[in-house]
Amino acid sequence: MEEEKQENELTFEDILKIFKNRFWWFFLTVIVTVCITLIYLFTATPIYEATATLKVDSSKQGSVADIFGSQMTTGSSKISTEIELIKSRRNLEKVIENLNLVDYFRANSENPEGVTINDIIKTLNDMITVSPIGDTNIVKISVQSEDPDLARRVADELSLVYNDLLKSLSQNEYTARRVFIQEQIPKVEEELQNAQDNLRKFKEENNVFILDEEAKAILQFLVSYDQQLNAYQVQLNGSKAKIDALNDVLKSMDQEIISSETISINPVVSNLRNQIVNIQVQLAGIEGTKSPNDPEVLKLKEQLAQAQEMLKNEIATIVTSQVKTANPQYNSLYAQLIEEQTRQQVTQSTIQSITAIRDTYQTQLNKLPALEQKLMDYQREVQVKENLYVLLLEKLEEARIAEAGVIGTANIIDSAYISPNPVKPNKTLTAAIGGVLGIFLGILVVFLMEYMDKRLKEESDVKRILKNAPILGRIPHVNYNYDEEESKRELIVLNDPVSPISEAYKLLTTNIDFSSSKEPNVICFSSPGPSEGKTTTAANVAISYAQIGKKTLLMDADMRRPRIEKIFELKSRNVGLVNHLLRGVPLERAIQSPIEGLDTLDILPVGVIPPNPTAVLTSNEFKIMLEKLKEQYEKIIIDLPPVLVSSDSVIASRYSDGIVLITRINGTIKTGLRNAYDNINVSGVKLLGTVINDLNVQSSNYYYYYYYYSEDGEKKKRRKRRTTVND
Repeated sequence: MEEEKQENELTFEDILKIFKNRFWWFFLTVIVTVCITLIYLFTATPIYEATATLKVDSSKQGSVADIFGSQMTTGSSKISTEIELIKSRRNLEKVIENLNLVDYFRANSENPEGVTINDIIKTLNDMITVSPIGDTNIVKISVQSEDPDLARRVADELSLVYNDLLKSLSQNEYTARRVFIQEQIPKVEEELQNAQDNLRKFKEENNVFILDEEAKAILQFLVSYDQQLNAYQVQLNGSKAKIDALNDVLKSMDQEIISSETISINPVVSNLRNQIVNIQVQLAGIEGTKSPNDPEVLKLKEQLAQAQEMLKNEIATIVTSQVKTANPQYNSLYAQLIEEQTRQQVTQSTIQSITAIRDTYQTQLNKLPALEQKLMDYQREVQVKENLYVLLLEKLEEARIAEAGVIGTANIIDSAYISPNPVKPNKTLTAAIGGVLGIFLGILVVFLMEYMDKRLKEESDVKRILKNAPILGRIPHVNYNYDEEESKRELIVLNDPVSPISEAYKLLTTNIDFSSSKEPNVICFSSPGPSEGKTTTAANVAISYAQIGKKTLLMDADMRRPRIEKIFELKSRNVGLVNHLLRGVPLERAIQSPIEGLDTLDILPVGVIPPNPTAVLTSNEFKIMLEKLKEQYEKIIIDLPPVLVSSDSVIASRYSDGIVLITRINGTIKTGLRNAYDNINVSGVKLLGTVINDLNVQSSNYYYYYYYYSEDGEKKKRRKRRTTVND
């Protein structure tokens, strides 16, 4: 098994032979591939590229801090998110609108009515490439198009539209808060005026103008807590306004809206909010009596931070569980929504805790005398409204400044620059790829042709298939002179006895005698298939035996396509082997001696073609005839039909001393040779060996043999044509 595996492996020499035999296929494939590449390079539409560069920074705003206190933000967006935002559908639709690209693409389309917005967006997506430059915050917008002006305009407009988008997203928050504050100021101003009027009337009617010390202390605490409640209420209303604004944006994009009620009724959120209220009440109770670094104070602050973080995570879970989108623009909006929902829940918890503390002082207030209690209520209401009015005025100015100070998070570093030369096709690179591809395709074609070609190519192919069968002869390719008669062309041993091919047949004759321990007398010649040279080989071997003085009979037993008569130009008498076996015609009448001066060679043609050749060859008369002929001839050469064509060859060979199998380079099919070999082995017929026909002398030892036999080592020039020897 190992030996067979090694024999089937290709060596470097085998590969070189394959390429040598199929060089023109390889060369033609390379040339065709290179030509196709060149045609593409000369006919392809040139594509130009316009490139703009942007610097993406963290979100910027005016110098005033966030108008509603500390923000729980997540930091600037990653560059990858910004890249997706640049190519978002919203931006592309804006570019199409600003540049009027619908009319442009319809004007350049064969079917203007069929051009839709979706088609244009898809085209722009294919044209635009956004990529970061190294590990920096700089991104490059590249637009490729056969129209360089269009590429430049799209790159520039996309940069501007992207910057406007970022500015719009940033302004949504501040705009919503500014509008809310503007709506609240007139209401608070009216409430302040009413509170002042009520206080003045009460003092005038009751002649009560000053509170005692206990009442002043209670009033101070109540005013302080009311002021805090108002501030947090403003912040709560601002969060609600921003949540409404974010939901409006999401609704306009057909995205899922998460209401505050959905979050508030969640049991986990409610539990966490109650924990925050309890912790804030405890913290307020001890902050006035203990230092900020007291362990108990620090522990409560840590618990408060943990509860707020858990609340934020739970809200994020609720939102993300109902939202399924991969668009970075939507993800950014939902992230802001989560922050505001968290801030709203924390603010509500803070308001509840302050209200609980304020109620304790309200209880103390209720114990004061009625007039003093009433005066305190009026004074407290005036102070609260004043503080609230001043606070709203301050926040309004801050909101206006913050809104005006918001700018886009992208700075245009370089406007679109058009490459002077087309970026596609890259002629140098494409030509190189075409050449390399041609070489690989050429190699593929060579091996594919080799795989598809099942014919014998080398002597090694015969050795691999026939294994232990000896090679008795190697017949070189014959360059026939077609001006000569057919008999002279094929009977080379007779007509050109000193030629290299004649010597090859004579060597074959000698090898046949030594192929067996007992010199064979009755020798059959056959081949796997037709047109492989068995008849020509049998005829020349018979002549070779006759020329050395052995009485030889050449019998034509190919009753389907007999050719012996034609090769030897016998006079057709319709008398031969079949006539003797079926009609009892004497052998002396059927046998002919066609060659003058060569009395040792006789020929027994087929004669009349029988209707059933197999029955003739399997008859007892055929066996008796062979026994009789053995007494008259030293050598009997039998030309049989191909092994795979009929069973005649195997049947007739049983009465012989062995069979010689003829193969032809570039003619015999490998599977056919293998099947013929198997048939011979199964039948028990002795295989004397094989003959390799039509060898190329340039690739074998006969190259030197030819030079040895040519005059002065020079080749003779004459009109010749390469052909295959008929069967």
